[in-house]
Amino acid sequence: MAIKKVDKGYYLDARPWGKNGKRIQRTFPTKGEAQRYLNHIVHQAEEKPWKQTKEDKRRLQTIVDRWYDLHGQTYTQPERTKNKLDAIVIALKNPIAEQLLPQDYTEWRGKRLTSGISPKTTNNELTLLKGVYNKLIEIGDITYINPIAKVQKIKLQQTELSFLTHDDIKVLFKAIESARHTDLEVVTKICLSTGARISEACNLQGANVIKSGNTYKLTFTKTKGKKNRTVPINKSLYDAIPKKSGPLFTDCRKAFERAIDRSDIQLPKGQCTHVMRHTFASHFMMNGGNILVLQQILGHAKIEQTMVYAHFSPSHLDDAIRLNPLNNKCN
Repeated sequence: MAIKKVDKGYYLDARPWGKNGKRIQRTFPTKGEAQRYLNHIVHQAEEKPWKQTKEDKRRLQTIVDRWYDLHGQTYTQPERTKNKLDAIVIALKNPIAEQLLPQDYTEWRGKRLTSGISPKTTNNELTLLKGVYNKLIEIGDITYINPIAKVQKIKLQQTELSFLTHDDIKVLFKAIESARHTDLEVVTKICLSTGARISEACNLQGANVIKSGNTYKLTFTKTKGKKNRTVPINKSLYDAIPKKSGPLFTDCRKAFERAIDRSDIQLPKGQCTHVMRHTFASHFMMNGGNILVLQQILGHAKIEQTMVYAHFSPSHLDDAIRLNPLNNKCN
């Protein structure tokens, strides 16, 4: 078994099952990657000496299709996700999936960035393609290591999440008055009152509106985190919501974007439909809300997601004044 330096990187030529066993030949961009793969196949040969798996010659499109059949259909927007993956496959020229090199992927990503695609979008693409390999490895459909496992996301500059002030909210509702979409006003009130995504509010069913004595609640299903969550609301909002079975609203995301345009409220690119969620969270913290409670309301799986709103708390980081070394001089 040998690893040799060649023009395109490091060439691995190995027979981990012995001289009469399967021969593995691959080229890696770095010696470290070649060595890690060699260690992997040697370990596999030791653990499963009877299993000389045939080289997997399936192309990237084939494993994407396989992933979709076995798992991808469970996504919230499966067809949209599949279309994104298909576009990646075409851009990468549909290589043999096992032989996709990290350097090939990063070179393609670099061209994407040069063409004006945002780093955030390229990070999402990387996560998506890595997930295809990882899921098929998890269920045993793929026996080799993820070829792009070591490709890192691009570090992003954290941007400030925009939110609406009280005056902005008044201007927004004034713009909504002229909207043709009859559901827009109450959907906007639901989002501002609960921190729901606009898609979650639009997907509400009659059974999701709960009244128990003097308590009123909304249960959001089909959420991004795939977990239902229930948020209390006041009576006035409850009274404004239609009382019927089945779907309560139709999609009004475009109508909301048009209302924002009419209001002349300036928002950062990409934050239009999420601004109501950000507004709820920001005002919640500014009014003294608890960050752990906010995590539950928003349905964040990790507290790190919610911590982006922590600085809105009136007392956030006040200990920097009380506990700094100049304010606590040694005697």
